[in-house]
Amino acid sequence: MHQEDLLRRQSSFFQDFGFSLDPAQNVFKKSFYQGTQLIFIHFQPYPDGAYLEYNLGIRIDQVEYLIHQFLPSLQGQSDNSVTLVQTLDKIGRELPKRFFIENSASLSSTLMNVEKFFVSYGFNWLDEMSDPVNLEAAFATRKDKKFKTQNFIYNAFRGTALSKIYKPEDYPQLRQTYLSMVQKSSTTPFTIASYLKFLNYLDEEFSL
Repeated sequence: MHQEDLLRRQSSFFQDFGFSLDPAQNVFKKSFYQGTQLIFIHFQPYPDGAYLEYNLGIRIDQVEYLIHQFLPSLQGQSDNSVTLVQTLDKIGRELPKRFFIENSASLSSTLMNVEKFFVSYGFNWLDEMSDPVNLEAAFATRKDKKFKTQNFIYNAFRGTALSKIYKPEDYPQLRQTYLSMVQKSSTTPFTIASYLKFLNYLDEEFSL
């Protein structure tokens, strides 16, 4: 089985919950007012089996377009960037980060457990994190750590932007916390300068 076959096999299930397959990116998407919910499925065959991994993502359009004006990233990346990506084991804590598939029977059993997870936890988590206020809180509680699926500087940019836009009363304190960590981290002088320029824009020019 190839990844495209697996995506087709799961299309009906995700479509029942409002997700459509983007064949260009091999990801299931569901739009909401501020952005997009995403479900990434990675299927990697090997001679003795295959690894299967799911990631759940939330994209807040305003945050991504804002930070990529200042991040040292490739032009056009803001169109496909994701604000937060999380693995299954960090949400329901009942399933592993990835599965090893040995045969068709283990695949069927795994897909059944994955679909049960989405009904019990996954879709609810996506809906909860689609509220930018909840997403801001998730970043604020992890301000001294990076999410495993993104590097620290991206985490700092996104956490700062979320607080400025959606919970401005948190912004002054979080601004200083992130700035201190960025300056102490092993980021390059160019990255630090980019973050300082971003803060200056938020302080002096940004308006909703």
